[in-house]
Amino acid sequence: MPQKNELGVLILAAGLGTRMKSDLPKVLHMLGDMPLLTRVIKKIAHLNPSKIVIVVGHKAKMVKEALGGFLEKYPVKAPHFFGNRAKVRGKAEIVFVTQKLLKGSGRAVQEAAPEIKKFRHTLVLCGDAPLFRTETLIKMRAFYLKNRPDCAVLTADLAEPGGYGRIKRDPPKLGGVEAIIEAPDASPAELAIKEVNSGAYFFSTRALLAAIKRLKRKGSKKEYYLTDSVENILKAGGQVLAFKTSDETEITGINSRKDLAGAYKMLNKRVLEKLMAGGVTIADPENTYIEEGVKIGRDTVVAPGMHIRGATVIGKNCKLGPYGLVEDCKIEDGVEIKFFSVLTLSRVRKGSVIGPFAHLRPASDVGPDGKVGNFSEIKKSRIGRGSKVPHLSYVGDTEMGERVNVGAGTITCNYNGSAKHKTIIGKRAFIGSNTNLVAPVKVGAGARIAAGSTITEDVPPGTLALARARQIIKKLKKRPAPLETHKR
Repeated sequence: MPQKNELGVLILAAGLGTRMKSDLPKVLHMLGDMPLLTRVIKKIAHLNPSKIVIVVGHKAKMVKEALGGFLEKYPVKAPHFFGNRAKVRGKAEIVFVTQKLLKGSGRAVQEAAPEIKKFRHTLVLCGDAPLFRTETLIKMRAFYLKNRPDCAVLTADLAEPGGYGRIKRDPPKLGGVEAIIEAPDASPAELAIKEVNSGAYFFSTRALLAAIKRLKRKGSKKEYYLTDSVENILKAGGQVLAFKTSDETEITGINSRKDLAGAYKMLNKRVLEKLMAGGVTIADPENTYIEEGVKIGRDTVVAPGMHIRGATVIGKNCKLGPYGLVEDCKIEDGVEIKFFSVLTLSRVRKGSVIGPFAHLRPASDVGPDGKVGNFSEIKKSRIGRGSKVPHLSYVGDTEMGERVNVGAGTITCNYNGSAKHKTIIGKRAFIGSNTNLVAPVKVGAGARIAAGSTITEDVPPGTLALARARQIIKKLKKRPAPLETHKR
């Protein structure tokens, strides 16, 4: 395992992304629930680098601001930004380098050189190619550290290599690379090569810095290519090895909206196959969408149309769907989430039932054996063991004890126009239908609230509260006109 100051990571994220046809920088386009660049950073964080250097160019300020927001939502852990620098607590420092001359990947590395020069090894990646597996990079790092080449390049075999650079092997050496041939410069024989360059490399930093000094402008755009640094290493007598992944999807780059859609399909298929292999039933893989960070226990059944995102953890023997959204939630064993329910940043404890058409907003905590039924909304509230909010209710900023029954149409009035206030409901209380609990207010254990009440004062335990006007019936002074008979 590399020691501190041994590994720096360089992410190239300065491209214009013209084929995306967008005002948004390419690396900020969403792949599932997070931008391309955020997904790359989260994966490489598992390698515990000392520094992550991100080269930005096109709309650099937008990239930096957006990245900070998404890393707070999906922390590596949350960064603290100081100008062009951020510190990921307990992990890597994130540094932004703004590429002044947008003339290729080689130029990007040249401008970032001062930030990586103190590291023994440098991992170089593209910010628009996030489909690699973390475990693949871990294996590649082990291969690189064992063989100690000047450069190790991640490769894959493609049936249709297209515009990817071809890997020309050096047969006498194990995994040796003789050259990386860019497609426009390749001969017909070289174009027939199926093994291609991914754009991900482990370099000896010393060899990399020496190689980029000798880069020259090439092509119609007069750009500096990082692949030429590999050629320079070889010319200087250095060694370049290839590390081939068996899954060609890992090297997928994203250059268009079509590529983005295809990448998401690849990523989702990979996640679902892994879950099914682990004992999860996915009823319809073509119509189920689960993010990479999600964990699901055995014998859980996921019905069609479910979207499960973020750092969600779901236990065993659960039933989810059909249709609905679960994001950044903790779902314990034996939970059922019914049709068209939405749960965000919440916890559902063992044996509880949510839905159909229920909404758990952030900081909701339900059960065990709780129930939140159709068209009920819970926000920042604890619903105790065996308590029920069966239908058509809003419960916000509430602490609810065990075995409470909440009647239809109940509302906790938690906001007075300037501040939020809390409602406390004791165990085994009964809240009648169409009740308003005007916070701050307490309902004692075993208390009963009559239907249609508006409660503005605390209700002692074991009492009955009625807060509604007496019904009065009066005769009308003028009788209404009779309804006209419908004529054909």
